[in-house]
Amino acid sequence: MSDEKKAGEAPKAAPADPTKATPPGAQPPAKAAEIPPAGGGPPVQQPAGAPGSAPKSQGGAVPEPPAAKPPAAAPPAPAPAKPGVVTATIDGKTVEVAPGTTVIQAALQMGKEIPHFCWHPDLPVDGNCRMCLVEIEKMGKLQIACNTQLTEGMVVHTESEKAAQAHRTTLEFLLVNHPIDCPVCDQAGECYLQDQYMEHGLHDSKIEPEEKVRKRKVVDLGPIMLDAERCVLCSRCIRFERFVTGTDSFEFKNRGDHTQIATFEDRPITHNYAGNLADVCPVGALLSHDFRFKMRVWFLESADSVCPGCSTGCNVFVDHRDGEVHRLRPRRNVEVNKSWMCDVGRKEYKEIAIDRRVGAARKRDGGAVPLSQALDEVATRLAAARAATAFVASPQSTNEDLYAFRALADSLGGMIDFRVGSPERNLRTLEDGILLRADRNPNTQGCLDLGLGRSGLDAILAGCSSGKVQALILQGPELLRLPEAAAALSSVPFIAVMATHEVPELERAQVVLPAAMWAEVEGTFTNYQRRVQRIRRAVPAPGDAAPRWEMAAGLLERLHAPLGAASAREVFALLAQSLKDHAGLNYKALGATGRALPGNGASAAAPGA
Repeated sequence: MSDEKKAGEAPKAAPADPTKATPPGAQPPAKAAEIPPAGGGPPVQQPAGAPGSAPKSQGGAVPEPPAAKPPAAAPPAPAPAKPGVVTATIDGKTVEVAPGTTVIQAALQMGKEIPHFCWHPDLPVDGNCRMCLVEIEKMGKLQIACNTQLTEGMVVHTESEKAAQAHRTTLEFLLVNHPIDCPVCDQAGECYLQDQYMEHGLHDSKIEPEEKVRKRKVVDLGPIMLDAERCVLCSRCIRFERFVTGTDSFEFKNRGDHTQIATFEDRPITHNYAGNLADVCPVGALLSHDFRFKMRVWFLESADSVCPGCSTGCNVFVDHRDGEVHRLRPRRNVEVNKSWMCDVGRKEYKEIAIDRRVGAARKRDGGAVPLSQALDEVATRLAAARAATAFVASPQSTNEDLYAFRALADSLGGMIDFRVGSPERNLRTLEDGILLRADRNPNTQGCLDLGLGRSGLDAILAGCSSGKVQALILQGPELLRLPEAAAALSSVPFIAVMATHEVPELERAQVVLPAAMWAEVEGTFTNYQRRVQRIRRAVPAPGDAAPRWEMAAGLLERLHAPLGAASAREVFALLAQSLKDHAGLNYKALGATGRALPGNGASAAAPGA
C-alpha cells in the first residue's frame, strides 16, 4: 500500500477515556456498582447483565439489548377461608358474615351497637349523621359503618381514640342548637340523643341557650306532633315516607343551621302509617299525638305479642303498667311486618280497658252468676242435646281456643264451622298495598288448618230453623250480628256465647260466658302466610273472664271427656300431635318470630273446604 493511500485514510479513534472527557470541575459519571440504593446505605453489587453494568461482548461487538419482559401480573386477592362467608375482625373479635354485610350490621350480629342516628335496618342507607364513624386499618380516614361493607380480612376499631373523638365531636355538633327539653319531652327514656350523650359525649356546651337557633315547636300534623327544634336532620321520616308509604309528605326546607323538616304548607299526615313516624324518629321531633304526655316510658313493661287487627299478624310490643295497656309498638320481624304496623292495629289496645267489657257470667233469666255455675248450666244442656248441637268458632280466637272448641264439638258429634261473613275469601287480600289486609281477623288461617270449616254455615242455620239444633254454642258474637241469621236463631231453644264486650245482640243468648282478650291470654295465632306466632299475656282479664280454651276444657270435664291439658302450652302440644303440619312444634320452637308451616294454605282457604 502506498504512503499516499495511508495518508488518505482516517486514523482510527482511540477508546474514549471517561476521565478525560469530563469537563473541568465536573464529577465523572458513577459506575453502576457505586450507585447507592434509594433508601440510603452502602452501594448494592449489581449482577452481571444488570442495567447500568458494562455488557460483555465477544470480539468487541456490542450485543443486542434483551427483549423487554412483560410486567408481572398482580397476585390474586386471597380467597376467603369459607366460600360465601366474609371473615373480619371488629374490636379484636372475629366475625363471620355474609358478603355485602355492612360494618354496623356485623357489629349488631356480634351484640355490639355502634352509635348512630340516621341508619335504620329497614330503610335505605343515607349516611348523613356521621355518628357511626369507625377506624379501619389500611384506610387513611375514618369510615361510616352504615355504608361500608366488610371485606375479607378487614380489621375494624369502633372504640379507638380516633373513633371515640369523632363520636364526641359529632354529638357536640348535633347538640349545638338542640333545646334543653328533656324534662318535658315524651321521648325521654328512649331517646338516642340522651343515650349516646351519656355514653359517648359528656362534654360541656360551648353555646349559651340564648345563642341557639330557634325553630318551630308544637306543630300539629294530625296524628303526629312536630317539634323542629329537636330534630337532628337524620332524614328517617323522609325516607319512610318515600320508600315505605310512597306519600313523600316530609321535606327539608331552608339551609345551614336553619334547616328543618316540614310538610308542605304544614298539611297533616293522612295515611294509615303515621304512627311509624314517631317510631323511626330517634329523638323527640316527631311524637305520637295519642301517647303524648300519657306515661313516662320507664314506668312501662313490655310483652311480646301479635296484633289482632287483621290476618297479617304484625309482631308488636304491648306496653303496659298496673294492669292497663297504654300503647302498642311494632316489633321487628323481617318475614312479616319488618319494623312497621298500621294505625288501625295501633288502636286495638283501646278495646282492652274500656268499660263495656264482659266481666261476669250471666243467665238471661237469672242475672249474674259465678262462671262455674254458668258452665254447669251449659254442660247440662249439651249433655241433653248430644248430637243435636252446633258450634260456631271465631277467627278472633287463638289456636288453643279453637282446638279445645273442636274437641268439645267432636265429643258430642255436633256440627261446627266458623265462616260467618266468609273471612277466608279475604284472607290474603292486601287492602292498602303495605300491611293491612281485608280479613280483619288474626286467626282465620288457624281455623282452616284445624279443619273447622267442615259443616257449612248454611247447614247450621238450616238445622236451627228446622229444630234439629237444640243447643248452639258460639265462640264469639259474630253470628248474632248477622241479620239473615236472626230468624233461624230464634228457633234454637238454647244459645250460649263467649263474649269479651257488651253488645246488644247478647240479649238473644240464654247464657253469656266472659271471655279474655288476646292481651290477657297465652296462645298462638296463624297468619295468612301460615306462620304460627306466639302471643303472651300482658295484663290480667277483668272479673271472671277466662281464656276460651279453659271454658271449653271445663265443659269437657263436666261431660266426662277431659281435654288432658291444664295450660295453653299443653293444649298447643296436643294440637301439634294431632296435625301433621304442626308436628314437632312447641312454644320454644316458635321463638320470638314464629315458624312458617309448609305450603301457603291456599287449598284450605277455598270456600267449602
